[in-house]
Amino acid sequence: MEKTKPSTRERVLEAACHIFAEKGFREATVAEICEAAKANIAAVNYHFRDKEKLYDEVWHRAFSQANETYPINGGLPEHSSVEEGLHAFASAILHRIFSDGDSGLFAKLLYREMASPTLALTKIAIDYLFPQSQYMASVIQSMPDTKFDEQTLFLCTHSIIGQCAFYNFSRPLRERMMGQETMSEEEIERTARHIARFSLGGLKEIKRKRDE
Repeated sequence: MEKTKPSTRERVLEAACHIFAEKGFREATVAEICEAAKANIAAVNYHFRDKEKLYDEVWHRAFSQANETYPINGGLPEHSSVEEGLHAFASAILHRIFSDGDSGLFAKLLYREMASPTLALTKIAIDYLFPQSQYMASVIQSMPDTKFDEQTLFLCTHSIIGQCAFYNFSRPLRERMMGQETMSEEEIERTARHIARFSLGGLKEIKRKRDE
């Protein structure tokens, strides 16, 4: 059976995902996206209205690909332990960061966006980053006999996320210091386990201090 050729819209979107991830919004041009997609330069306006709307569609696609391949909860059943939830989160984020495939585009886009923020950043935060923070907060609040106040929960949530995000934004330094940007599967697993145990230890200490 002959394989259906991707539509012009699909080719443009696919090309845009990779070019925006490589160059960021400002440096990427409509002309090079259309050239990579083997499409007429008018294709962006016809299918997406403008470059900004195309960028929005790219984020939606990249997030869907990352989330489908590496769901933030790792596919854990309900009522899993806090350490399992922390590990699943860290593992998913690290796999997204170091993926060479389409599931890694979201992390690359985020790297570029944070380096040179656009007007889209607020929407990106609301649509894609805030739900991940909410999930991590729910994992923390599932600790037995523990309910952190709002400020403590905020600090703990973003401390854990920050441990994971470090590996995305330090990739250029990693390449210079270690000779490679990526991580092996073994290293990802080891790092995810460390983040989970380190974070759980911190949460328990905060709870102990609170209960004194």
